[in-house]
Amino acid sequence: MERTESIVIQVAPSYENARIQEMAMFQWNLQGRQEIHEAGDAYGRESIVGNSYVIKQRVSKYVKLHFVRSMEVPNLDAIKQVESEYFNLPFPEPPVSKSYLWPLFFIFCGIVSLSNNKSADALNGFLVCAGIGILWLYLKIKKRNTNIAVCMQSQKRQEELINQLQSLERN
Repeated sequence: MERTESIVIQVAPSYENARIQEMAMFQWNLQGRQEIHEAGDAYGRESIVGNSYVIKQRVSKYVKLHFVRSMEVPNLDAIKQVESEYFNLPFPEPPVSKSYLWPLFFIFCGIVSLSNNKSADALNGFLVCAGIGILWLYLKIKKRNTNIAVCMQSQKRQEELINQLQSLERN
């Protein structure tokens, strides 16, 4: 009897086919599928600037996929190493649009304090509020750009790993 290993993964329904194809690259075969109609965490795909990356998200309906792989697959150790790196690449989420509201609120408060009163106190209030808002906004934008760069690097590395995996299959 052939020895096998198995794994169960929860995915968003919209990401199911993509995940099955992704797992097939690592010699996993779909054994079973179960649809769950309750809240839970699942893997999904979101888009940043036209490119896609994988995230974990909260969903109200998800699919459990049961995969099986033979332990006698050629180059299994190398495949497992590539698989581990592939699925552990970082994909940080960029800040959501709502998170920019507080910095913009501080900038707005600074402008309002300056327009209501032209005294030195109003100028100081403007400088403090607007300064905090501008700094906070700058940090949010910097974090967003950093996270997008990390996602792009991870996506590029995933493509390199897929090419490495394909060369393993040819051997």
